Amino acid sequence: MDQTQAFKKMLDDRSLETVLILPHNMPDGDTLGACIGLYHLITQYNKKGYIVLNDDIPSNLSFLFEGDLKCCKSDEVTNVNFDICIAVDAGETKLFEDRIALFKSGKHTVCIDHHKTNTRYAEINIIDVEASSTGEIIYLLTETFGGTLNKHSGEGLYAAIVTDTGSFRYSNTRPITFKICEKLVETGFDFNRLNVEIFQTKSYEKLLLLNKVFDTLKLYCDGKCAVVKLSKHLVDNLALAEYDTDGIVEFVRDIKGVEVVVFIRYLNDGAHKVSMRSKYNFDVSEVALLFNGGGHTKAAGFKSVDSIEEIEVKLVDAISKAL
Repeated sequence: MDQTQAFKKMLDDRSLETVLILPHNMPDGDTLGACIGLYHLITQYNKKGYIVLNDDIPSNLSFLFEGDLKCCKSDEVTNVNFDICIAVDAGETKLFEDRIALFKSGKHTVCIDHHKTNTRYAEINIIDVEASSTGEIIYLLTETFGGTLNKHSGEGLYAAIVTDTGSFRYSNTRPITFKICEKLVETGFDFNRLNVEIFQTKSYEKLLLLNKVFDTLKLYCDGKCAVVKLSKHLVDNLALAEYDTDGIVEFVRDIKGVEVVVFIRYLNDGAHKVSMRSKYNFDVSEVALLFNGGGHTKAAGFKSVDSIEEIEVKLVDAISKAL
C-alpha cells in the first residue's frame, strides 16, 4: 500500500485515539510549523494530539504558540499511552533522541520529512525530497485527505515554508510552493505580524552575538569555504544563558565567492553542532554523512563531541577534497 494511503487508513481507524507529534531538537520554523499543521489535521479525525518538545522554542517563533495549542515536555505525558507516534522533519532518530522512548512506545510510528538522507526508521515513512519543506508536505496531505485549514494551521504551515525556503530565495522553492502559500495566506492569519515576528525582532543580544561570531570568520579553499564559530569561551564571555544563532550561516553565505559555509556552534552539553550551507552545486549532505550527519544538498549538519579546532580541521580537509 502507498505510504500516504497507509497513513490515511491509520487516521481513519477510530480505535487509534492518541497521537504523539515530535518536532526535532533545536527546533526551527519548519518542524514547528509543520507540527501545528499536522496537529490540526489529526483533530479532524477526532484524535487527541500532543506536541512534545523538551527544548525551548526560539523567541522569533514563540508567537505560533500563543493560543490554546502548547508544546508539552516529556514528563508531562508520562501517563499517556500513544497509539500513533509521528516524527516531523527529522531525518534520523537521534534528532529527537531525548524522546526516542516515547516514539517507540506507540502502537504505530510515522515519519514525515523531506530530507534526502532520511533513514526511513518508522513503520510508515512519507518522504518527499522534492518538497520545499515538511510544512509543504503537511499541506499536501491535508489537501489529499480532504481536510480543512484555519488561521492557526495556515499560519504554522506558512511559517514552515517561508523559513525553510529562506523567504523563497533557496532552490528548494518550486512553482507549487507559491500556489500553496497563496492558499495559506487566504486562511486570514496576520501576515504582517508573522513577518515582523520571524524576521524583524532581533534582540540587542543577538546582534552583539552576530558581531562576535563574524569576528571568527576564516576563509579557506581560495575563498570558496567560509568557517565561523561560536565557542564555549565566547558564550561564557558574553554571559549568554541562551543564544539565538538562526541566520548566521545565511549571512556568511552572502559573501561573494563563498560556495560553502560552515558554522560550528558550542552546545551546553559540551558537544558541538555543525551547520553547513552551499550556494551553487556543492552537496553538503555528502560531507555531513562522513560525520554521521545528514540533511539536504544545500543545507546539512551533524553533531560532534570533538573539539572545535578538530572539527574545523577535519571539515576543511573534507570540503577541500570535495570541491
